Amino acid sequence: MPTAISGVSSPADQTAASSNASATLNQNFDTFLTLLTTQLQNQDPLEPLKSQEFTNQLVQFSNVEQTIATNRNLEQLLNLTFANFATDAVGYIGKEVVAESPNAVLTEGNVNWGYEIDGTADKVQLFVTDSAGRLVHTEEKGTQSGTNSFAWDGKDANGRQLADGTYSLRVIAIDANENELDVKMRQTGTVTAVEFDSDSPVLTVNGSGVLLSDVVTVRDKPAATTGS
Repeated sequence: MPTAISGVSSPADQTAASSNASATLNQNFDTFLTLLTTQLQNQDPLEPLKSQEFTNQLVQFSNVEQTIATNRNLEQLLNLTFANFATDAVGYIGKEVVAESPNAVLTEGNVNWGYEIDGTADKVQLFVTDSAGRLVHTEEKGTQSGTNSFAWDGKDANGRQLADGTYSLRVIAIDANENELDVKMRQTGTVTAVEFDSDSPVLTVNGSGVLLSDVVTVRDKPAATTGS
């Protein structure tokens, strides 16, 4: 399942919220006018109602109405931007992408990851976890630097073949001074689908969801070679 971006409301949710706010404002304003009319009709001619309070409230209603109108215009701009963003995302289908993602899909005992170490590591530790976050494989490498790849056959420490599915790789790289180096994950694959359930399109790469913002390289898929 693609990963949804949390903490941000979708354009549809924001539009609905604006509509609700506008409807509530209209109801409150109608109620205010009804009360004002009733009080004016029943006021004591010798002690007429003071207009200052009603004037202040009318100004407040006007300010709120202007704010809602401004928000509505911003939401229309957001919807237009999102639509253009979605259209561009569809163009990724069939392309080969490189994304900064720790997730990859094990298929028939084969899965590959790529990672980039910022510096030279004397020791590299690899930790593979399944979709439930359980540690299923560990491995240690020697000196590494720059771009590296890791292939896993899908077997745990007991040699048991694990089920196909999404697995995550964590890489810890330690240099000669026992300092931990920065490591960027790299996943390469072909985009087969685009999801629009969240506020940013989510690409399906190797069966896993990858945020469009995590993509660092896009290129045409290499043509398949045929035997002579």
